[in-house]
Amino acid sequence: MKPVILNNLLNKNNLWNGCMLASIAHAIMVAHYPELSYEHSWDGINYSVVDDSGGRGTVTFSDKYCIAAFRNDNVTCTECSTAIDFFKGAPREVLRLAESETLEYLLEEGEDGISNPSITTAFWADGDNVISIDSIVKIIQNGGYLLERQLTEYEAAVKSWQTYYEMTNQQVALVESIYAKKIKNPNSNILLTRRESKMIGTENIEGLSESKTSFEEIGITWDN
Repeated sequence: MKPVILNNLLNKNNLWNGCMLASIAHAIMVAHYPELSYEHSWDGINYSVVDDSGGRGTVTFSDKYCIAAFRNDNVTCTECSTAIDFFKGAPREVLRLAESETLEYLLEEGEDGISNPSITTAFWADGDNVISIDSIVKIIQNGGYLLERQLTEYEAAVKSWQTYYEMTNQQVALVESIYAKKIKNPNSNILLTRRESKMIGTENIEGLSESKTSFEEIGITWDN
């Protein structure tokens, strides 16, 4: 198995933008659906996404690379004996980040009680290309489908998130406004005004608590 370039149009910056858009939509709408708080989360440079049908994945963003790994509990993968085998041929920095960051979010306890990384596909990307030992089809089937909206062109992605969450036009406007600020200043903390926080559109205490937590994970706080 040799790594191959899968796509020279998608790169880590586009993927980061898509993950950030997803996270902002989630942070707003989890106020209305706190039971969905598990679906999207950030821990430092690591973005994790989970669904309710056995899929989970983590994408690690460094200055030069992004590293993505996924597990789909509905498929069996026999090509690689260990998780790190999915990164065969990757640069040393990618291997280091995969082991110390990405795969730490995809641990599974074995029969011996010891937890080890367990994945069914992976890829890495730099500023120009997406690379994997798997084909695009296999990546999608084995867990990459979790990034479908994150890899969609911006306007189509916004519409897709609007449909998924049944967002009002005001909530969509809030997503787009916050996203524009975050993309312009990705490393700066952002403070939402009282008016912006009201645009979320609920007084649900549990939901607002989950919303604040999700926003804080991406460097966004509320004006109380």
